[in-house]
Amino acid sequence: MMTIWNKSALWRTLKGRMIVILLLSSIAPLALLGIISYSSFHSFLQNTLKNAIQENVKKDLIGIDNIFKNMNFASQQIALDMEISSKISTYLTTDDILEKKQIRLDVQKRMALINYSSPHAGIIAILDGSDKKVVLNNSPVVDVIDPDLHPVVVKVNGIGYHAPHPSANKYREETEPLVFSLSRKVTDYQKNTSYYLYLESNFRSLPQLFNGQHYGEPVTHLLLNPDGMVVYSSDTGRFPVGSEWTPESASRKDFMHFEAVSDQQWRTVVVMEGEAFSAEVNAWFYKFVMIVLFALALCLLLAFVAWRSIYRPLQVFRKEIERMGEQQAIRSRKLLHLSEFDDVLGRFYEMRTRVYDLVREIERREQARSRFEVEKLRYQINPHFIHNTLNTVQVIAKIQKQDEIVRLITYFTRILHYNLGKEGAFVQVRQEIANLKDYIALQQIRYNHAFQMKVQVDPDVEGVTVPRFILQPLVENALYHGFKNDEGVITVLACREADGHIRIEVADNGVGMSGEQVAALLPEQGESRGRSGMGIGLPFVQQLIKSYYGNEYGIQIESEPGRGTTLTIRVPDRVKEGTADD
Repeated sequence: MMTIWNKSALWRTLKGRMIVILLLSSIAPLALLGIISYSSFHSFLQNTLKNAIQENVKKDLIGIDNIFKNMNFASQQIALDMEISSKISTYLTTDDILEKKQIRLDVQKRMALINYSSPHAGIIAILDGSDKKVVLNNSPVVDVIDPDLHPVVVKVNGIGYHAPHPSANKYREETEPLVFSLSRKVTDYQKNTSYYLYLESNFRSLPQLFNGQHYGEPVTHLLLNPDGMVVYSSDTGRFPVGSEWTPESASRKDFMHFEAVSDQQWRTVVVMEGEAFSAEVNAWFYKFVMIVLFALALCLLLAFVAWRSIYRPLQVFRKEIERMGEQQAIRSRKLLHLSEFDDVLGRFYEMRTRVYDLVREIERREQARSRFEVEKLRYQINPHFIHNTLNTVQVIAKIQKQDEIVRLITYFTRILHYNLGKEGAFVQVRQEIANLKDYIALQQIRYNHAFQMKVQVDPDVEGVTVPRFILQPLVENALYHGFKNDEGVITVLACREADGHIRIEVADNGVGMSGEQVAALLPEQGESRGRSGMGIGLPFVQQLIKSYYGNEYGIQIESEPGRGTTLTIRVPDRVKEGTADD
C-alpha cells in the first residue's frame, strides 16, 4: 500500500501530501470521535446516569430516615424523661388550676428547647389518651388530632412514623407543604393515665427532600410501607395513596422506576419518563450529525486556506534562497505576512548581514590586536619604570640622610606595589589593613598628623579573603570629605557577626553630610563622578561588592550634619560562586 502511495504523483509533492493529510486529519478524528462519543453517551445514559439516579433515591431514603430518627430523638426527650412525663400525667388528672398552669409552662419550655435543638421538629402536641383531644401544644393546632387517620410508613416499638400529610396547624393554608409526623403512646402505670405524644416535621423537610432538581427532569416520588402499599404519592392520579405498588405498574414503555429499601423494609420509589433517555440520545445524534457536516465543510475550507498559507510562502522562500545563491549583493527584504515565515526569512537576512559584518570585524580585530599588544606593553613598562625610579630616589635620600623622604617613598612604594595587584584580585583582610596603614601614614606626613586613625580587627577576621581595594576608598572619603579641623579621628572596625557575616566599618567624627550629599556619594550606574586620592571611588567599591557577593550587598552610609559619618560593609565570609577566579 505504501509503495503505491510512494509512486503516486500526488504523494510525491508537498501540495499532494498536505491535501491527503489534511483530509485524513479532518475525517478520521470526526469519525472516531463520533463512535466513541455515541458509545460513551449511550453508556452514560444507560449505566452511569441510572446509577446516579439510584444513588439519589438512596439519599432520599436516608433523608427520610434521618427525619424519623430526629423526631424519635425529640420525642424521647419528653416520653422518656420521667420528670416531664410525670408532670404531663399530673396535668391530665389534677384540677388545681395553678398547678396545671405551672406544668403547662414547664412542658412548653421543654417543647421550645426541642424545637430549637432539633433541625426537623415542628409542631409538638400532647393528646388525651381517650379522645385524642389536644391538651398541651407549642403552636396553635386543631382541637383533635387523630394519628390513626394519617398513613403509616412503618410502626416500630409502638411508635408510628407517618407519611407526608397535611399539618395539624390551626391556621394552615392549602398551599403549605405536607409534613411527616410521629405518634407514640405513653402510659403512666403509677397514676393509671396514658396520653399520645404527637410530633410533626417542619414545613421545609419535605420540599428539601423531594425537590426533583437533582434528577434533571420531573419525577414522581412514592413512599411504600413494608406491605408494598402506597402511603405517599406526589402524583395521586397515576399512583393513588392506598393502592398496591408493583414494578409492573410502572413498567410501561414511557416509565422507569428506581427504589431503595430501608432496614424496616419501607421503601422510596422514584418514577420518571423513560423516553427522556431516548429523546436525549436522538437529540444528541441529530446535533452530532449537523456538527460533523459543518465541521467537515469547515475542515475542507481550512485545508485549502492552510495549503495556500504554507505552500505559497515556501515557494517564495525557495526563490529568495536561489536568488541569494546566484547574486551576492544584498537585496531588499520581502514580507510574507506570516510571522513564522517572516521570522525565518528575517533571520536568514540577518545571518547574511552578520556574515559580512563578521568578516569586517575579523579584519578590524586583527588590526586592533597589534595596537593592543603595543599598548599593553607600554602600560606594563610605565608602572615598573616608576617603581624603579622611586627605589633610586629612596637610595639617594638615604645617602643624603633625608629620613622623612625615605619614609615617604617607602610608604608610597609599598602602596604602588600593592596597586599593581600582583597578588591577584583577592587579598586577606590583614593585607588590606597593612596597605591602609601605609596609606594613612603617607597622608599623615602630607597633613602633618592632622588626624588620627584607630584600627580594631578581630583576629579570626584577619585571614578572611576580600576583594582588593575595598577599605582605602572608604578612608579616602572620610579624609577628603569629613574633616574641617585638626581633631579628626578615623575608626576602622572589622569583626565577624553572629550569623558568620563579616562587618567592616569606617567611621569619622567629621562634619557629617546631608541626605542629598549621602545620595551623591553613590551615583546611579552610568553617572560620572570626580575621583580623589588613588582614583578609586565609592561607586567602584559598591560595584565591586555587588559583583562578587550579589546585589543584596553593598555600602551602607549613615551620616548627620555635625555628627560624623559611618560607612558599613557587611558581606559573607566568601565570595559568590563563579567569581573567585575573575
